[in-house]
Amino acid sequence: MRYSLYVNQPVAIELGLENTTEAIIFDYLIIAPTWAEPIIINDAVYYWVARQKICDEHPLLDLKTDTVYRYLKKLNKKGLIAYIKQGKKDCICVTKMGKKYISKVMSENNPNNLGKKSESTRKKIRHINIPSYPSTKDSLSKGVDFLKSKDTFINHIRANFKNKLILEGMDTYNQKPIAISVSHQGYLYNLRTGENFPGVRAKEMWTNLYSLALEGRLKSIDEEKKHA
Repeated sequence: MRYSLYVNQPVAIELGLENTTEAIIFDYLIIAPTWAEPIIINDAVYYWVARQKICDEHPLLDLKTDTVYRYLKKLNKKGLIAYIKQGKKDCICVTKMGKKYISKVMSENNPNNLGKKSESTRKKIRHINIPSYPSTKDSLSKGVDFLKSKDTFINHIRANFKNKLILEGMDTYNQKPIAISVSHQGYLYNLRTGENFPGVRAKEMWTNLYSLALEGRLKSIDEEKKHA
């Protein structure tokens, strides 16, 4: 169950979201890479957003699976997500239009925006860094071996990025900041606390990291400086 529910009301209205339930569901879909299984469809990364999980994570909304399905179809029609049925799996990816929700929330939470009150108490996503890591989008196009499977990716990270920052963001389980790294023993852990992530969560994190790498969203600090 999600501990806290957030809606950026002005942006939700701007994007055509019609009610709080629809906005909360869309907010959850925005962070699908942190909880949903990635699936490659037509060379693009989609996420299997199980309807029952969406219901279970939002008990206050009293959702039914068929209600979630209707919202998925509505969000698809509004151009905020791309929705594809893969067998019995509901798969989505957030569109360029839908990602405006993220950018506007990040902008409002920027401390440099003096005088602007934020309608949300957290950033949806922070920029992701892996020190000295090549742009995975470029690497993937060149057929780099460490991206050919999740296992080779994990082995590459474990071998080359011990105790280095892999991903920094907000923990959806407890709404606290986390900084993900890998220990000398090969376990994912929180740089902020030194605690290892438990097995099930670590498995989810490895899946999400690999998915982000395939999307070309893991870039090195050096790479960022070139384009700054």
